[in-house]
Amino acid sequence: MSGTIKGSRDNVVRLLRRVAAAATVAAASLGLLAACSSPFGNGSDQTASGSDKVQTFEPAEGKAEATLNIASGSENKEVADAIQKAVDDSGVAVTMNYMGSLDIMGALKNGGDTYDAVWPASSMWISMGDTKHIVKDAASTSTTPIVFGIAKSKAEQLGWADSSGKTQSVKTADILAAVSSGKLKFSMTSATQSNSGASAYLAFMTALTGRDEPLTAADLNDTTLTNQVAALLKGVDRSSGSSDWLKDMVVASPDRFDSMVNYESLVIQADKQLTKAGHDPLVAIYPADGIAVSDSPLGYVDRGQNLEDAFAKFQKALSSKDSKLLFERAGRRTGLGGALAYGSDSQVQQSFRAEWGINTSADTLKTIALPSASVIDQALTVYQTKLRKPSYTIWVVDYSGSMNGEGKDGVVSGLTSALDPTKSAQYHIEPSGEDVNVLIPFSSTAETPVTAHGTDTGELLRQAEERAATGGTNIYDGLNSAFSILPSNLDDYTTAVVLMTDGQSSTSSRQSFTDRYHASGHDLPIFSIMFGDADPAQLNELAKLSNAKVFDGRSGDLAAVFRQVKGFN
Repeated sequence: MSGTIKGSRDNVVRLLRRVAAAATVAAASLGLLAACSSPFGNGSDQTASGSDKVQTFEPAEGKAEATLNIASGSENKEVADAIQKAVDDSGVAVTMNYMGSLDIMGALKNGGDTYDAVWPASSMWISMGDTKHIVKDAASTSTTPIVFGIAKSKAEQLGWADSSGKTQSVKTADILAAVSSGKLKFSMTSATQSNSGASAYLAFMTALTGRDEPLTAADLNDTTLTNQVAALLKGVDRSSGSSDWLKDMVVASPDRFDSMVNYESLVIQADKQLTKAGHDPLVAIYPADGIAVSDSPLGYVDRGQNLEDAFAKFQKALSSKDSKLLFERAGRRTGLGGALAYGSDSQVQQSFRAEWGINTSADTLKTIALPSASVIDQALTVYQTKLRKPSYTIWVVDYSGSMNGEGKDGVVSGLTSALDPTKSAQYHIEPSGEDVNVLIPFSSTAETPVTAHGTDTGELLRQAEERAATGGTNIYDGLNSAFSILPSNLDDYTTAVVLMTDGQSSTSSRQSFTDRYHASGHDLPIFSIMFGDADPAQLNELAKLSNAKVFDGRSGDLAAVFRQVKGFN
């Protein structure tokens, strides 16, 4: 291990390994998800080529001696300059495949699939996924704590920061009080689908025990404690399956989303974009009674492909002073114990800015006391089935004639994997007793909605399977139907519409629906799963309208795409 990751790293790794133990069952079944698109940019100046999910970096001069295929966490999009520098210095090209940490662990369990290296957010995904012992020479590239990023004006209103950006000591109980009083709402990734969400959730629960000790099984049965955690999570007004996408969403709509739980590095990236656009920056709040840290390890996947030398050259270049400087300029820490190694550099100072509440003191990173793997497993189950804010999901499903056969079969399989309590529990996305799921089949017109409350989803799934696929495609009638059955108490749920279609809808109703959406006053996300001949432009327009995203189900495992969508709700 590099000397830059000693100190706090032992605590970090223990946390990460234990969270992974809870997620092992889910990751073993998850394959690589289909590529997805987003109306938001990733916000970094990149010299790499590629799509939202895949980027290839080539040496600036000369032909690459080899290309490494890397399974990477999405947050590494933000350190493109450091990656490009390492590629230039090593002469080794890299292809970055951005995916969730669970997917990276699943790839390792599958023998590494086609990847030559893995670069997840945290060591846990390597430790728990590498059952075949194929990962070699894993080492941390940087560290970043998970913090609250709160719009400066909001932080001042709460009394947590002054006009200069200097922050007060804020405990988790203070955050809970702000949520309970209606003064604070925030966005956060799913604790059962994302490293940042899982780590933050465990920190919340540990801090609220009031002890500097690990969580116990008894704590999970402590009604007072679980009620406090549930009350805090009621402040979540938008969930996400991706930390990087969450950051992009906040940047795209700062007037709508003024607070998020995310990596410090992504708060910094968000602030660079927000201030450039003339918006209020986010102030970083470090919970004083417990925090989690990501250690961002890179390791070689030995599948017998004989690329060890190329990997060693790239890894060495990535750990050079020049590359580490670029990491810090992007908002990642590379010094001992989470300190800065290049704090005197002017561009590093422009990232770690005091007026954004950024605190580079090592004693800011008070890591939580860690429970056993079995307790973390129970904690994640309790989160998914009892403590998280209930979801209200309206599934608007295309049953036009073109869906007959494989199309409908894929939709039914996807709905089953997401809503059947037994199957969905394998992926930690099972419904809670307070969730609501509504199926709205549509073709030329919208059909009668079918509603399932709690875990009783059998009748909804039966009707989804038995309904015939026939007629045309009228997306907007299905969406209008969804908006006519919204719950009166939207704040009690994380509410979303999930549209699934394989065709293009007449645009004659587009404007009337757009007008209705704006008139409703609800910022309700419309996620879409496209397959067949669906029009990406039409679906991305809906995503942009509603601060959502489009999932591409045209290739790969459609059921896996459905499960990914549930990570956003």
